[in-house]
Amino acid sequence: MKLFPPQDELNIYEQGFDAADLLGRRDAGQRLSELLEKVEDPVVVAVDGPWGSGKSHFLKRWVGAHRLENGGVATTIYFDAFANDFLDDPLIALTGAIGERLPVGKEQDHWKTAKAVAYKLARPLLRLGAAAATAGATELAGPVIDAVIEAGGKEAEKAAEDFWRREDGRKAAMFKFQECLAQLTDAGAPLIVVIDELDRCRPDYALSVLEVIKHFFAVPKVHFILGVNLDALEHIVRARYGIGVNAADYLKRFISLSMRLPDFTDKTNQVRAQIKYFQKIASDMGIDQKLAGEVTRHLELATAGGVSLRDIEKVLTRLVLIPHNKKISGFYHGWQTIIISHVLLQAVRPDLFKAATTDKLKITEIDAFYGINASMIDREAQKSGVYKHEAYIIRGLWQFALTGGAEPAQDQEHFSRAFDSFGMRDASDILPQVRRDYFGLFQIND
Repeated sequence: MKLFPPQDELNIYEQGFDAADLLGRRDAGQRLSELLEKVEDPVVVAVDGPWGSGKSHFLKRWVGAHRLENGGVATTIYFDAFANDFLDDPLIALTGAIGERLPVGKEQDHWKTAKAVAYKLARPLLRLGAAAATAGATELAGPVIDAVIEAGGKEAEKAAEDFWRREDGRKAAMFKFQECLAQLTDAGAPLIVVIDELDRCRPDYALSVLEVIKHFFAVPKVHFILGVNLDALEHIVRARYGIGVNAADYLKRFISLSMRLPDFTDKTNQVRAQIKYFQKIASDMGIDQKLAGEVTRHLELATAGGVSLRDIEKVLTRLVLIPHNKKISGFYHGWQTIIISHVLLQAVRPDLFKAATTDKLKITEIDAFYGINASMIDREAQKSGVYKHEAYIIRGLWQFALTGGAEPAQDQEHFSRAFDSFGMRDASDILPQVRRDYFGLFQIND
């Protein structure tokens, strides 16, 4: 049995979705490819979703699938913004990442100039100097070379530095950089840069990335895909410019359109991605099949309220840590339900888990976590299609454990027998016993 879910060993660019499309997102990738291959105007697409929704997994597979499976001809680049935010200027890192993906030949020749421009903009104190006549410098446009020719030694360095610092110098550099990009895409395939983990970066770096994309990469057939939580990115904007700024409007300056990954793995919207993921990884980790089946019934209610794929991984690890976890599927159903609920609360809502283990949890909080409303537990309305028997059972068992009573009252005996065959269990001891026997030893540092 494994303690943690196994991670994909993915060879980026060499693998697509192929047989690993567990979450049913290949179709979304194909539509994204079709759009970016057809459009000539520069486009910035935000693949939007909360943390743990599988954006990185999707994007890492998409950069390979674009050519291998979707018939795309564009050169794709995967760039982890969070891994590069120790740098001050994202222009250097992006330019280097693009250069690594370009084939040897004319494309690389065009890109040498772009790299030289980027370097000089980002590192003003190291521009030109005594080596001004080297190949890298001579590729730059006239005014800088003129400044070098007219001055000598340290004066040449100062003259060049002053030029690049002036506004007209930066504009000239931007136009030169764009010219290099245009030469690449005019002569060959489009360029698509995937920038992942942007919302995890330092606020100043994240916003610098957006500014660089807008001002330096606004060239036909050059597109960007951002893996991002737009809500979190809006928080970054407000952290930088003040709480009163309209963050959503600000981001519209940089992002052309957004897309959300599908929540369901099938076209009939019957199976949620989180459920499919849980069932597959639970099997891989050696979790008891019957226990996994019981957890699935809980997740079918809870996932509607926003359980992420990362939350599912936390649930799986906590199931492994439960003492005698393989025996739980043989317990009375009441004990199974309360234990499984504790696992889900511990992984997804630690605040509610703390409330449960300090006798402060309320039945309304259980209702909110599972998305239970009055219609779902109204047995008189079973034929309406709104009633959900699993919701009725979970709610009733928790009501009994919390208060020693059940709603409706005539079902009290039924729920008490879910903990003891004679229905004699003292309800006040249920939660203390669960936390003492199953959750008192290990705490996971996520």
